[in-house]
This record gives sequence, C-alpha cells and structure tokens, in this order.
Amino acid sequence: MAKTYDHLFKLLLIGDDGVGKKDILFRVTGDTCNTTFITTMGADFKIKTVELDGKKIKLQIWDTAGQQRFKTITTAYYRGANGIMLVYDITNKKSFDSLQDWIRDMEQHASSDVERIILGNNCDLDDKRQVSKESGEKLATDYGLKFLEISAKSGINVEEAFFTLARDIMTRLNSRMNDNNAPGDGGPENVSRCLLT
Repeated sequence: MAKTYDHLFKLLLIGDDGVGKKDILFRVTGDTCNTTFITTMGADFKIKTVELDGKKIKLQIWDTAGQQRFKTITTAYYRGANGIMLVYDITNKKSFDSLQDWIRDMEQHASSDVERIILGNNCDLDDKRQVSKESGEKLATDYGLKFLEISAKSGINVEEAFFTLARDIMTRLNSRMNDNNAPGDGGPENVSRCLLT
C-alpha cells in the first residue's frame, strides 16, 4: 500500500487526570478518525492528517490515560515522541502545580530535542479561573516552552496548538536535514556511505 503522507509525528498529551486531554484529542480529530485503545499500555491514540508547507503530516496523538495515578509515564510512551503537550486546567490550581512534576518526568525520559508546549485548558470558563494567564506564561518562560490557553469544549486555539507544535517539529527536522547537507561535511556522500554499511 502506498504511503499517503510525507512525515509521521508522534505527539503526547500529558498532565493530571481530569484536565481534558481526552477532550482535546476528540476535539482535534473529530468523530471520523481512527480510534485505537491499547489496554496493555493504558493509552489511547488517534490520527489526524494535516497539511503544512505543502507536506502531508500524519499526527499520531497519544493520550496517556490512566498513567497519572502513578505520577509518571513509562519511557515507552516517550520513546520516539516528536512533540509533547503539557496540559493543565485553568480552573484547577492543583493541576497547574503538578506541571513541574510532569516537566521533570518529561526531561528525564523524553528526547532532549522533543518540541514542547504548555496548554491551559478550559479558557472558556474564565469565571471559574484559578490560574491566571500570566502564571501560565511565566511557567512556560521559566522552562523555555511555548504557551497557549485553549478550550477543548469550544475549540478555542486547539487547532492552533497542534499546528504550532507540528510546525516547530518540521522546522527542527528541516534544520537537521540542512545541517546534514551543509557544504564541507560531506553531506550526501556521508549519507550514501551510511546506507552502504
């Protein structure tokens, strides 16, 4: 069967139980997508295909359901991840405070070049807000991450969050390819040699 995409990016949604990760997953993929539940791993993933700079990108989006009670995600989830979305609920300060644990976990197990973004979910519930937008922005700045407030319920910024992450992954990928093909380092010749060995 012919490949129907140019790139496959594995994305993880991590954060406390009840912050809306599954809602984000359903919002971005809609109802007509493939759903897979892997009971042995306790994870759910869906596929969404987007077009970015003329390339077809297949996003494999993982919701790490059920792992939160252990406050850690096994290295199997992080392995091969291109992007990570750290999610908290703006109406639940505890979920925001937990982000530092999730960030530590991610830094310990994920690849150092994985693209990351912090998402404050439920921004449509401003009257129930417990975490200011400024607090989210400050945490993101402290860790050198991007930040967006979103609403899985109303769709605010959800698509933008995924496109931002996919674009950052694509930029890193292109940069790596350009570095490999830089004049003077043997670029394509080195690649040929690798393929022959």
